[in-house]
Amino acid sequence: MKELQPNLLDDYEHLISRGIEHHSGEAGFPQMEEAGITREELDDFLFEVQSALDSEGSQKAQLTKYGIVAVLPIIIFSAFPENMLPGRGYALYLGIGIGLLLALLWKGLSMLSVRHRISNLRRNNEAAAGYADKVEAYVKRNVAR
Repeated sequence: MKELQPNLLDDYEHLISRGIEHHSGEAGFPQMEEAGITREELDDFLFEVQSALDSEGSQKAQLTKYGIVAVLPIIIFSAFPENMLPGRGYALYLGIGIGLLLALLWKGLSMLSVRHRISNLRRNNEAAAGYADKVEAYVKRNVAR
């Protein structure tokens, strides 16, 4: 039965776009003219922000990447005789630790990259970012009612 339900998009771009479509005629809703932007500028900004948010890939793809990175040191350690490995009897645990550290490092760097891209977009498109923030706040405020 779950497969028959429509897949609703709940990402940032669609949140703002749907908010504009559903609430644009209501009193108190932020107007694009007051913000000094056009719909095309807003759409371009929302597309760029959403592409930055989606750049890490799906959750399945992320887990696959980080899992491979975490296992890689163990595979490399298995290519050497045990007496050549650091930590001798603890080489497996050392490999697991190094793999987890590398996976966490990669995740942290990718998160920083996404934040940096979004902050640059917001800095370069202040009017569109401000308007999107106002729409988001309005939509969240009205959903809570």
